Amino acid sequence: MSCSTRQLQVLDTDYSADCVEWCPVPGYHDVMVCGTYQLAQQEAPSSSPEPVCVNHIMFFRLTCDDSGTTAAPQTRLGRLLCYHLLTEGAVCLDEFQRTDLAAILDIKWCHTTLNECPALGIADAKGTLSVWTLQGGPDSKNDDASRTRSLTQQCEAQIVEEGLVLSLDWSTGRQQSSEPAVITSDSKGQLTLCQLSPTATGIQTVSQWTAHDFEAWICAFNYWEPTTVYSGGDDCRLKGWDTRTPCTHPTFVSKAHDMGVVSIHSNCHQEHRLATGSYDEHVLLWDRRNMRRPVGDVHVGGGVWRLKWHHANKDLLLAACMHNGFHILDVSKLTDGSPSVVASYMEHQSLAYGVDWCRQTISSAEMSTTGATPGKPLLASCSFYDHSLQLWEWLS
Repeated sequence: MSCSTRQLQVLDTDYSADCVEWCPVPGYHDVMVCGTYQLAQQEAPSSSPEPVCVNHIMFFRLTCDDSGTTAAPQTRLGRLLCYHLLTEGAVCLDEFQRTDLAAILDIKWCHTTLNECPALGIADAKGTLSVWTLQGGPDSKNDDASRTRSLTQQCEAQIVEEGLVLSLDWSTGRQQSSEPAVITSDSKGQLTLCQLSPTATGIQTVSQWTAHDFEAWICAFNYWEPTTVYSGGDDCRLKGWDTRTPCTHPTFVSKAHDMGVVSIHSNCHQEHRLATGSYDEHVLLWDRRNMRRPVGDVHVGGGVWRLKWHHANKDLLLAACMHNGFHILDVSKLTDGSPSVVASYMEHQSLAYGVDWCRQTISSAEMSTTGATPGKPLLASCSFYDHSLQLWEWLS
């Protein structure tokens, strides 16, 4: 364990865990969700699909038996786990809901409320985007919260047939909207722009286009100009798109990464700053006014599956690095030096996939001998094959 981080709690998610998200809506900062992905176990006859692993995502090649009948692919199971953070006594996560779904590839909270409720988007292995709202009061700090809070599905849309929705992002990073947009990427290389109704009861597909030759692993809005979106694919390309156009051609194409581009995040606090990550084990930092070359490059080891800018500090960046744990980067010296890793969390025993900053801090009044350190950042992370969800703090 790094001397600058401390483990607080370890939970078994049963299914393989791949995404973690703390709620960004004020009054609900104690709420966290975790998404999981599991292949259903079944006895495989000789005609069963042959598994093919592509960058740790399992796909299946259909085969035929002697009669020529095509075998059905295995079922991908998922589960949405919902927690709130307890701060009285030991600081810990307490589960208040679990829901069985199709395998979950990505989850993201809308940055603002929809119809006065926090809203969660889910990308799944059925090829659908669904939107859920959180019912129940804010800032619940006792066990009664587990009986009053619930996530309820409001609507869904079929994004891709016979494919997986791999990622999603909301347009609300800086701009509030009663009808926010959602961008998705899928296993067929497509991006799909959707718009939510004001009551979150309907999803309209605005446009869909082929963005990459292979899997489009990641998509993200430019939070300062939501008509601009970015995408990364297994074709090693980072691309930009202007959604005011038919998107027949990208606004730029970058080959700066040497392998598949799997993470992109726009900085909410610095207008032109963008971070990207790749299987090539590098985090690249960009000034979006000049996408010909990155302005910063950090080799973090392990494919960079997810990147999360800090919600308040424009210079802190969190990275989930698959084979090399989780790292916190300080990019404040970007103009007169190189970004640096200031903390690492290496307690997971499998692929480091999901990670996020908690916006709630623990006060001195809430401290206990077994709790978190007052004022220190809390984080949650998850890993895949060991189906582990962990709560930890950065002793900054």
